[in-house]
Amino acid sequence: MSQSRTSSLLLLLSVLLLAGIGVGYWILSREEPVPLDTFGPDSRPEPVDVQTPPQLAMVRPVDDLTERQGSLTTVIHPLVVELTQIQRGTFGDVDQMLPVGSGANARIRGTITGDRGAPQPGVVTFIAGPNEGRVLRTDSGGNFGASDLYQGLSIVRIESDRGASSEREVLLRQLAQTELNVPLGRAAASMVRGSVVDLQGEPIQGAEVRLDGSTAFSDDQGEFYFPRVSPGVRVLAVVKKHGYSNYRETPPIPRGSVIPRKNLKFVLHEGADLELTVEALVGSPGPSYAFVLPGVGQRVNSRLGQRTFPWHEVNPIVIHPGGTARIEGLQQGHVRLMVFHPGAVGSPPFSTLKLIPGRMNRHVFRLLAAPTLSGVVADLDGKPVRGARVVLESANRSIATTKVLQQKPTYNLGLVLPHLPSGLQEVETDARGRFSLSLFPQIDKSYYLTVVSRDGALRANRVLRAVPAELQITLEPALEATGALGIGLAGRFQALPVKVVTNGAPQDEYLLRAEEELLIEGLESGTWRVQVWWNREQLQRGKQLIIEDDQSARLDLVLPKGALEGQTAEERERAGR
Repeated sequence: MSQSRTSSLLLLLSVLLLAGIGVGYWILSREEPVPLDTFGPDSRPEPVDVQTPPQLAMVRPVDDLTERQGSLTTVIHPLVVELTQIQRGTFGDVDQMLPVGSGANARIRGTITGDRGAPQPGVVTFIAGPNEGRVLRTDSGGNFGASDLYQGLSIVRIESDRGASSEREVLLRQLAQTELNVPLGRAAASMVRGSVVDLQGEPIQGAEVRLDGSTAFSDDQGEFYFPRVSPGVRVLAVVKKHGYSNYRETPPIPRGSVIPRKNLKFVLHEGADLELTVEALVGSPGPSYAFVLPGVGQRVNSRLGQRTFPWHEVNPIVIHPGGTARIEGLQQGHVRLMVFHPGAVGSPPFSTLKLIPGRMNRHVFRLLAAPTLSGVVADLDGKPVRGARVVLESANRSIATTKVLQQKPTYNLGLVLPHLPSGLQEVETDARGRFSLSLFPQIDKSYYLTVVSRDGALRANRVLRAVPAELQITLEPALEATGALGIGLAGRFQALPVKVVTNGAPQDEYLLRAEEELLIEGLESGTWRVQVWWNREQLQRGKQLIIEDDQSARLDLVLPKGALEGQTAEERERAGR
């Protein structure tokens, strides 16, 4: 190639290069936005949050903000709003009466964790005791709680969403809080060995040992083994063997330990059997409910006394008309016997019997007609409602229970005891929509009645001061809780973490955007107590508000400086945010 031709090519290339640069500069300098269609599906620009207040960036530089759940904030401590219902509004005017649920003020709080302390969401269910049937759901951090429980010993089952479970005995006291933290991870579990023997120290083979909800059986040496038991201060153990008295104990299980056989020994006594019969049918045609309770003189913490017996696995005892119930494996000694039947009472109210091992102990209950509450349940068309659940309760279930037992209000702190029919009764309507319940005028002269259809779609509530001879109950559509509480938080310019606790049950923390109003919905009508904290500073001390259906109550708060302006980068780093 000649030198002149080479020079011509170089000149042409230079011209094309300069032209390309000029075109590129022209494109880049245009003020029109480039259409999104010119970008590939994976190269589109991030959308701009047009709702972000413009003054936010003016207060603090963007790179000094913590992004949480799609909003920008430097506030790391949540605003905690605790709502506690102190009087339900579903029964209307209850002037000069104690509100329903009086006495339900024991609290529980705890956390379910897994390996390395990681939170484990799950469920806590009360399976025996005065709060039987109550279910508490954790938040995403494994935290659970309630502030409207009845005092007394209770048995709870703790289950994580991953399938791990535990059973514990917990003691709840009025106006006090019980902590229950359960680690369900493998790393925290302990290996437990033990033995079951008789009074002479001889091994008992084939005994059923239930420890923390798991079951094992003793071998020919009387030994049992659990490879993994979740640690705890009061781990529930129940031991059963035919011919022996059932046994209950709550041994402590340290975290991540090995419990040798010699450290856990269960001694079983010879058991006593009991047959119970109801002599004649008086009242409604349904079954009778009998209770066998420790006799007089039994110490609460006696190792060999009847309080070591798992009474919650016996009571109540269902006796069908004309039938006999047999209970095996009872503890020897004196017991108190009671029977309840809708429309009837036991005569006498109490009976005392000494249980003797090695023979069949028998008792016959006699019934007398009692003051009765009866009625008919119908729908809006006047048709009888079959299978409706009818609940009659005293304002304070616990007091009504201990009164009929002629015991102190603290009686249920020593054993697991459900509410007795003097405080709480429940029946179902028959094919004609009829029901019948017993009244205990010597215990209480006013009651609360709730009737709910089988599918829960229909409901009725009554306050009974002077009990009529016959009730006519018309069910109406059940209404959802539609009350709300709005909380004014003036001066906010950035998002605020919020955590709401309703009747002790924590909800997941969420981020309230700067332009959003704090509105808590789905509240039942009635009187509520409101307490608010931010970073351990109490902003509202127990203010009482009346919340009505389909209406929103209002509360205005002044936030501290830190809840408005947030925390510094150093403070956030120290908090691990």
